[in-house]
Parts: sequence; structure tokens; C-alpha cells
Amino acid sequence: MSGKGSRVGEWLRRELKDPEFEAGVARALARRRVAQQIYEARKRAGMSQPELARLIRTSQAAVSRMEAGEQNMTIDLLESVARVLGGRFEGRILFPH
Repeated sequence: MSGKGSRVGEWLRRELKDPEFEAGVARALARRRVAQQIYEARKRAGMSQPELARLIRTSQAAVSRMEAGEQNMTIDLLESVARVLGGRFEGRILFPH
């Protein structure tokens, strides 16, 4: 196969072997999962972004960034969001044995 597709495929195969690239992908996926959970919980609660923002003492723009997976969130913020939306935050760190 020739053309751009094969070069992109080769690049991706190389990148997937890089532990830093893999870690970055894992972080992005985790941030996206959390963002989706926040969005879905807010919708289930019948709450608007401005309402959630007021309750967690931040801006609507920050809530929007959270739900888009573009906000780097602290544990304190995640605990606050979870509490306001009727859930709880259970963070964990995985260590190799």
C-alpha cells in the first residue's frame, strides 16, 4: 500500500510502542470518561451548567470545559462535583506488584 495512509499507519505503529504516547492516550481517555460521567449525572439531575457551577463555586465555562474533557480537575473538585450530583468520588492509584 502506498500514499498517506501507509505513512500514517507506520507513524501510529511507532507511536503505540512509545510508553509516553501510550500514557498520554490513557490520560486522555480517563479524562474523557470522567467528563462523560459528569455530563450524564448533571443531565440526570436536571441541572444546568450554570446551576452546577454555582453549587461547586466555579464558572459555567469551567463546567463546560469539564464536560468536554478539557479541564484538568483536582481531587477536591471531583469530590465536590460528585457530592453535588448525588455521587461520590473514589480515586485510586494502581501500582505494579
